[in-house]
Amino acid sequence: MKFTNLTATEFGSFVDQMPDSHFTQMVGNYNLKIAEGTETHLVGVKDNNNNVIAACLLTAVPVMKFFKYFYSNRGPVIDYDNKELVYYFFNELSKYVKKHRCLYLRVDPYMAYQYLDHDGNVLDNAGHDWIFDTMNYLGYRHQGFLTGFDPVIQIRHHSVLDLTGKTAKDVLKDMDSLRKRNTKKVQKNGVKVRMLDSDELPIFRSFMEDTSEKKDFDDRDDSFYYNRLKYYQDRALVPLAYINFDEYIEELESERQKLQKDLNKALKDLEKRPDNKKSHNKKANLEQQLDANQQKIDEARQLREQHGVELPISAGFFIINPFEVVYYAGGTANEFRHFAGSYAIQWHMINYALDHGINRYNFYGISGDFSEDAEDAGVVRFKKGFNADVVEYVGDFIKPVNKPMYKVYTALKKLKDKVTKS
Repeated sequence: MKFTNLTATEFGSFVDQMPDSHFTQMVGNYNLKIAEGTETHLVGVKDNNNNVIAACLLTAVPVMKFFKYFYSNRGPVIDYDNKELVYYFFNELSKYVKKHRCLYLRVDPYMAYQYLDHDGNVLDNAGHDWIFDTMNYLGYRHQGFLTGFDPVIQIRHHSVLDLTGKTAKDVLKDMDSLRKRNTKKVQKNGVKVRMLDSDELPIFRSFMEDTSEKKDFDDRDDSFYYNRLKYYQDRALVPLAYINFDEYIEELESERQKLQKDLNKALKDLEKRPDNKKSHNKKANLEQQLDANQQKIDEARQLREQHGVELPISAGFFIINPFEVVYYAGGTANEFRHFAGSYAIQWHMINYALDHGINRYNFYGISGDFSEDAEDAGVVRFKKGFNADVVEYVGDFIKPVNKPMYKVYTALKKLKDKVTKS
């Protein structure tokens, strides 16, 4: 085995074969980091036949003028069951970054620690407890089993729907009643889905602004999404849910004709059996449905007059590799939430995963706080409703590479934090 730098082609070919690789460890992200001017390294291990058997995208930023902080976001990409390879890789990685004036190194492997349900109950251990002792032996300090959202540390809990061996029918059947009802609703209320081009990204951004204001969170800036759409290429998709009012009104009017036909039949039944309670109930129910149908038609006509034939109502930002579809972000126009456009997007992308043989549909990060008072309690309920489970990852490990200077750095940082808080 030998530890070496990798070409982008070597790196990309390897990570695309590894089912536990994260989208931050792919060539598109390497190209993005280079374009942004971030110092970026592709390193890995090759076997005696020159085949790549481990790989890692590393970024470096200046610290204390003369040193650098190295970080591998959700890396390395490696067969963690091969303990000999794991030891070798991390030992050689330390030597490599030390040559590049590394102060300290952070890694947060895309490696499951345990599996939970959305009530916080542990379902199973992932069998990776050994990693903590191994990394400690190699000089890495585990940063703890953190929860919540942090601007620096990657979220430790993901909500993941396993699609292995499932059909769309199976997925729909496994949803809770609200998710099932809304998913069926958007299939018959004129909501369509198409992909946005980069010049249409402001549509997505407007929905994100609406959602961030309503839910009080800070969104990424425009460049974050533009750059990923540019450099991730076909691995970044921005689905838009919209209503075609011509088609929607046509569907409603067709529904109305059927309801009227059923009502006429119920009225004839009442003429024959005026005391039949079941027929009276059926008549009342059909009249209610007709009233609701007419309200929808009136609303649709009014909105068509105001907005034209097509009305965008929701959009999402998805990142994809050969093994995973990640729902990275999404927003909805608050005024039109009742059309359930976000469900149309989720259903479209779940079917995208199924059609492309991708078994992991990742709703992405949740805080890890499963109480009703959690800041993302509503988001947790939404993701739970799709019958997803929670993957808790092992978390962050830091290795001080220049130990004396790292002590100075941490002392200065504590002092700075103390001054800031005071």
